[in-house]
This record gives sequence, C-alpha cells and structure tokens, in this order.
Amino acid sequence: MTDPNNRPGGPNLILTAKSDNKIQFFDAATLAKTAELDMPGSTHEMIRSPDGKKIYASVYGGGIFGKNTNPDRRIAVIDLGSKKLERTIDLGDNIAPHSVMMDGRGTLWSTAELGNAVLAIDPETDKVEKIDLGGSPHWIAVSHPAGKLFASFKTKEAVAVVDTGSRKLVGKISIPHGAEGLAVTPDGETLLVCAHLKGVLHEIDARSNTYRRAVPIDGAPGEANQLRRVRVSPDGAFACVSSHVDNFAAIYEADTLEQIGGFDTPKAPMGFGFAADGKHAYLCCHDAAITLEFELASGKITRQFPTAAGCEFIISY
Repeated sequence: MTDPNNRPGGPNLILTAKSDNKIQFFDAATLAKTAELDMPGSTHEMIRSPDGKKIYASVYGGGIFGKNTNPDRRIAVIDLGSKKLERTIDLGDNIAPHSVMMDGRGTLWSTAELGNAVLAIDPETDKVEKIDLGGSPHWIAVSHPAGKLFASFKTKEAVAVVDTGSRKLVGKISIPHGAEGLAVTPDGETLLVCAHLKGVLHEIDARSNTYRRAVPIDGAPGEANQLRRVRVSPDGAFACVSSHVDNFAAIYEADTLEQIGGFDTPKAPMGFGFAADGKHAYLCCHDAAITLEFELASGKITRQFPTAAGCEFIISY
C-alpha cells in the first residue's frame, strides 16, 4: 500500500533551508542545484498535494519551539512544474504552523503550535477548521486506514489522537520520556514515536492505540532534551531515526525494529527523505548545511551536498 504522505521518490529533490528562508531544488542524479525560491518567512516542513503537482510548506516564522519570535500564519503553495511560489494560505492567526500532512479526503492538516490545536484546511477554498488539543503540538502523522491523525507535544508525555472524519479529539496515548517526532508505517497499522528525554523509539498499534514496546537507539543514548525524528521508507522496509544533539542516525528493520545500522552525522541531523531506487535515503544536517545520501541496508554514506543554511526537510519526487 502506498501512503500518499510517503510516496516513492523520483529524479528531483526539494528541501527547506529555514535559516535562509529558502526552498531549494536539486537533481537527484547529479546533486546539482536546479532552482531556488526566496520564501516569505522561515519555512520548515512540506507535503505533496494528492495529485503530486504541488507542495504545501509551513511558514513557521522566527525562533524555535517554545521560543517563537515573529511567529507566522501561512502555508505556502509551490508549483513543482514551474518551481515557483504560487500563493500562500492564511491560517487566520500567528500560530506558528509546523508539521503538515494530507488525509485521504484531500484535507491538509497542520499543527497550530501557538493555538494548542491542529488545523484542518481545505486547500481549494482555504477554509480552516481548528481542533483544540489542550497542548502545543509540533509533529503530526496520519494513518489513512485507521482514519486517525496523531500529534505529539514535546513537553508532554502524550500523543493526541484525532478522528480525521469527525475532526474530533478522540483520545491520548501515554508516552514515557516525552514525545518528539512520529511516523506511521505505510500500511497505516503502526505508529512510531521518538522520545524527547531518552534515546528510545516507541511502537504503538495505530488502530487500537495500544502501546507495544520501546527499543533503544544504540549509538545515541543521550538523555539531554533533544529533537528526534523518525521516518519509514515508502516500501515499509526501513525505519530511520535522527538524534539532533547526539549527531547520530539509526536504521531499523521496520517490521521487527531490529537496529541494523547507525552512523555519526554532521551537526544537527533532522529530516529524512527516500530515493527513487528504494535503496538510498537522504538526511538533512541542519547546522552543518549539508544533506547526506546513505545506503538504507548498511548506513554507509555514499554522497553529500551543501545546502543553504538550516536544511530541515527533504522530499524526493
């Protein structure tokens, strides 16, 4: 099953360089830069439209989680064919949108960090509906088969569960050590959540919300407060985890969560993307302004290329 939020890659790359307020395009074969957009503000996360022709990108604004300066209120709409900024969607208030995802109905979802909510956005009409979560979400993930959106809070030991059909908060899942980045497997059955205060990855049943287990991140046990992210490859074979302070990336077999590899990274690894061949992935190293290409089966770094400052999120298309 193909997850529309996690499609197989293609010959092009698009990434956010949030510190320079840019989005950059690269040729996946040569890693040559092919275009660059000046964005209206610091742009963090992206998702493709259902038809694959556009990118929705969150314009977060200045600062970081908990220390927002000049928070923004826009989602940028980028046309992939022309590689141009088409327009922006106004979310109605300066709520620092961050994580973005699509559901199966074509609704665009975004975190509303300073609004303690998630937003359901109609990208055709720009209508915005706010769903209160009682906390400040930074990350979201969607299970299409389960009809759920999951949101993590960073500062709480919980993940919120929203029914994407009714657009209602329907539950919360307890997460030890705080909840950071999260991802759903392509079949929609498993939720993976990184801990904030400990080097572990949590596994949860996405249908029943039942907590299954935690596995260690060997090579990055640091318990300092740190951003951790997880992504699952489009074919469901691998799960990749980055540890921002430990400067480390780990690779797991997604079905067993056996860690099969890991490697030291340049400073501040963040978002993953997956290459068209199904054998390689990309990792943005934010503070180093470098993106790595590596082998999923071994963790061997095969290539790297420089980016503008603050590379955070990358999509192969």
